[in-house]
Amino acid sequence: MAMVSVGAALVLIGIKLATGIATGSLAFVSEAIHSGTDLVAAVLVLFAVGVAARPADRTHPYGHGKAEHLSALAEGAVLVAVSLWIAVEAIQRLVEGGAVVDAAWWAIGVAVVVMAIDLARTVTLLRAARRFSSAALKGSALHFASDLAGTAAVLVGLLLVRAGLPWADAAAALFVSALVLVAAGRLMRENVDVLMDRVPDADEARVRAAVEGLGPGVELRRLRMRSAAGRAFADVVIGVPPARRWGADTPSPMRWRMPSRPRSPAPTWWCM
Repeated sequence: MAMVSVGAALVLIGIKLATGIATGSLAFVSEAIHSGTDLVAAVLVLFAVGVAARPADRTHPYGHGKAEHLSALAEGAVLVAVSLWIAVEAIQRLVEGGAVVDAAWWAIGVAVVVMAIDLARTVTLLRAARRFSSAALKGSALHFASDLAGTAAVLVGLLLVRAGLPWADAAAALFVSALVLVAAGRLMRENVDVLMDRVPDADEARVRAAVEGLGPGVELRRLRMRSAAGRAFADVVIGVPPARRWGADTPSPMRWRMPSRPRSPAPTWWCM
């Protein structure tokens, strides 16, 4: 899946950059740079998913899943830098004017084709992210969704330029930069939460319910949680009555499987 993203990013960079240079469209050039960040992101995902798949070891007892979140955080930083550059260039064109954009029909056709590609890969990656509970794939899907909205803005800008509004291309480029900033902020916030071991209340409630389900007299004395790459971990200390005996038909206090979140694989919770 990540290899497909790399190939798609390379194709779109070439198409958008060539069209932007040929027509003088800043919006198309900015979208080409935006797709350049897609390429960086896809390469990061290839690296991160490979690292995250490594089993736990002595120095990484919880596995390597947070590599995905580091990848997504790096992608967000790249997006912020690119969006600020786009915004500065667009504002200069709006203030100074003088930029000539050739809104040819073939360029409008290119925008429509690119939108179709963006839509297809966004839907594909969203499905994969939900299936594998992958933060990195979800980040790429959100990135591609912002590409879709950005290309739509480019299309509208070209149509308005043809209608006699030469400033519309720069306005479209400014809109693209705003979309990138919003997507980057959301992506970075979500992954910082994971890297800082913030735990959703719903996850904690499921663990507490699982401990209560072990039987009467079982007391929850300590609960610490963390998550990474779609997996959740719980460090649990419980108190068991001295007379309690664990038979073959009694759930073991050392490991249990919790009900899954919607559309996510069931996480395994460990207690110690």
